[in-house]
Amino acid sequence: MLVALVVLNAIYLICSLLFNAELLNMAGADIPLKKLEALELFSQLLASTSMCLLVWRLCYHRFKDKGRVLWIWLAASTLIVTPATWWFQGAAPDWIAEQFPAPLRVSSLYAYVTKKGLLYDSLTIQGLPYKAYKDQGEGKAFIANLGVLMSVQGSYVERIDRNFQGFAAAVFRGYTVRNGEALYERLTENTVPSAEDIIRTYTKLEGLRAAGIGGNDNKPIPWPRAGRDLGYTPSIDEYARSIPPGIRSRDTLLATPEMRHMAQSTLGPLYVKGMNLFATREQFQRYLPAIADNMAVDVAHTDIKGLEGLNVVKNMWFIPFSLLSGLFFGAISLVVLVISSIEALRPLRRRIRFVRPLAIAVIVVVPLALSNGIVDSAGYRDAFRSQGRQPLLVASVFDWAMTSQAMLYNLTKPLLRAE
Repeated sequence: MLVALVVLNAIYLICSLLFNAELLNMAGADIPLKKLEALELFSQLLASTSMCLLVWRLCYHRFKDKGRVLWIWLAASTLIVTPATWWFQGAAPDWIAEQFPAPLRVSSLYAYVTKKGLLYDSLTIQGLPYKAYKDQGEGKAFIANLGVLMSVQGSYVERIDRNFQGFAAAVFRGYTVRNGEALYERLTENTVPSAEDIIRTYTKLEGLRAAGIGGNDNKPIPWPRAGRDLGYTPSIDEYARSIPPGIRSRDTLLATPEMRHMAQSTLGPLYVKGMNLFATREQFQRYLPAIADNMAVDVAHTDIKGLEGLNVVKNMWFIPFSLLSGLFFGAISLVVLVISSIEALRPLRRRIRFVRPLAIAVIVVVPLALSNGIVDSAGYRDAFRSQGRQPLLVASVFDWAMTSQAMLYNLTKPLLRAE
């Protein structure tokens, strides 16, 4: 059975390395929260497997000479450890996000905008060579842990806090330029079809009215006062019936309150007052600066204490938590793998006594001894380690974590390509 544990630990470590490398790949892209949460299943599976392997090894050494008792303990421990670890790995990120005080949620919001700026090359942090390491483990680990780094209140957070809306506007100008085509597709795919349906329905209603057929009266939507929400999303028919009768021009139809409300509902901050919903690609480019300003205003007014603020925290903390727990469970499995391998070859208990602390020391010391182009840069020290208020332990843990993640990613990259 000891040989089987060695093999299972080796398989687990390979799977864990590949999963963590893929997490870093996703952290280095602008991935929606829902896609990140889809990875939670794999994170829970790996964590449960790691704890099972550890408990199985303990059971083996405690009951290896007791035959049936050993298998009973293996089954019982699996039934207890697996759901407990699965629950903890799934519940912990949500619990952490919900306990976040408002100042740390604000820092996470700043990190969310900063990440977009770095990813879309509309932002640079002086003295921090992110672009040079963008496609390497160092850059991906830095982006993955940005939410944590900015939550410990480095001086960079204070700089953003002086004019967050202006900072966000500068970031989103670069974002909209880089993503102009994707934004235009949102207009053509989400809004234009609805506009065409409203025009088509309105034209049909006008024909029925002209024919004197009843049941097609104008029914205006009771628009609320400025700044207040309507409270529901009207249907295509409700929009069409609300438009005043007698309109014969498409441009006039597009300028009605009903069309503007529909466009705002589907586009959100991408809608610009006076926007031509049937604009060409070239015409749409002229709206990008105003769209960037709208996005900046929208993010600056995020409800930090509400669901939006909670989602931002989850977005910025899910990957760091998963990576850190992956390092923790991976370190446990590595120690178990080393010890089990030696036990399988040299079953002498006194030799094992020195292997465990040595293996743990190597896991902790090796990443600290390695260089990391981003962590060692003057820009990083100035932006994320210059404030005396942040706990030294938190900074040290995530310095170690980022260096470890970068090292493992660079080692695993050939495996990802082969996969």
